[in-house]
Formats: sequence, structure tokens, C-alpha cells
Amino acid sequence: MGGLFSKPAAPPAPDPSIAASQAKQEARIDKQEKRTEQRETAENRRLSSQRRARRTGGLNLLLADRPNAQTGIEDDELQTTLGNSLT
Repeated sequence: MGGLFSKPAAPPAPDPSIAASQAKQEARIDKQEKRTEQRETAENRRLSSQRRARRTGGLNLLLADRPNAQTGIEDDELQTTLGNSLT
């Protein structure tokens, strides 16, 4: 009956090495989560840039060499003879 009316014994103090190892593990997990988040962000950017290139890549690739490519071939660029223009 003495156990009913007495204070319970205090739990033993935690071992400091356990607390230190838990802190190290939490820091390692935080770094790992941050790296994973950075990888996901980079992968999302890469995928979105690929999608964007597929949508607009045709016009950009075909018309990029000339300054006014949308207007068509200009007269001064056309050759009047067939073959090599060096002769």
C-alpha cells in the first residue's frame, strides 16, 4: 500500500551521448532533405525547360539565324544563277 501514496521515482537522466547522437542524426537528416529538395527543384526546372523548348522550339530553331526571319527570304539573299556564287 505504500506505493499508492508515495511519489513515483524520477526517471534516470538521459545519457548525453544519446542526445548528441540524436542531434547529429537530425542534422544529417536535415541536410539530406535539403539536398533532395534541391534535386527535385533542379529536375522540375529541367523538365519545364524541355516542355517550353518543345512548345516554341520549332520557330526558334528555324528562324534564329536571320534577323527578320518571319518576313521570309529577302531579294538580296537570292542568287540569280544556279550553283556556286564564287564564279
